[in-house]
Amino acid sequence: MAFDFLGTFNKTQWERYLVFARAQIPLVEARIGYLRAERARIGTVAFEYQGGVPVSLTSPGQTTYLGKLFAAYEVMGGNPFLDLRARTRSQAIFTIRGSETSTPNMMSNGEVMGQRGLADALSSELSRKSRVWLDGTMKARFDRLERKIRRALDYSDELDLEILLLAKISSAVTTDGSLEFIAEQMAGLLTDPNYRAIFDDQGKDPFGLTSYAPFSEYDVEPPLDPNLGTRVATAPQRQDSGYVGPGETGGKA
Repeated sequence: MAFDFLGTFNKTQWERYLVFARAQIPLVEARIGYLRAERARIGTVAFEYQGGVPVSLTSPGQTTYLGKLFAAYEVMGGNPFLDLRARTRSQAIFTIRGSETSTPNMMSNGEVMGQRGLADALSSELSRKSRVWLDGTMKARFDRLERKIRRALDYSDELDLEILLLAKISSAVTTDGSLEFIAEQMAGLLTDPNYRAIFDDQGKDPFGLTSYAPFSEYDVEPPLDPNLGTRVATAPQRQDSGYVGPGETGGKA
């Protein structure tokens, strides 16, 4: 795959990728427009909770995909407000922290965590007998629709996340997280001799054949005193001045 590297590469590889990435920036505005139109088509649903109990439900609108799913769900006999209790990413449920003397036993939505030994065998059997003849009906009417609704809600969340990401990546260099901000930070790492994971190959290695050379134990740089002997690398290595191959010395004078 093109640009198949993450944290280990050389300057030639990075600059080639950066040319490609910058060429995509003019397309971002159109992509955001499409994502917003898609989000409007899907619709969005917002449950408001107080103490873990749903108190309101914002309708997705009858013409949206979610609105049609909700309408079908109600026609089939379900109640979205009581039965779905869907949540967005910002409404995640978590375990309330315990202490040194007490174990966690409550969820953030007010639900008490169950324990082993429910002692509900009699009621379970009666309940099972009362619904066994409806299992197929409930699965056909509710399960499939609920899966569609939850997938659509997740899709709507993902659309929002991508819109935010694209807006940030196309921002100015002063915005943390923009492409130009990242490029500026990477340029600093490429010129930092103490950060050896990436280095300036001076255009000699566009294929990245030397990018994964091991770090040197000792750098082989030309000595400051010309009377001292010059050390030569015996194996491929990455050092402060970049890559040095067998029989070569570093680039610093």
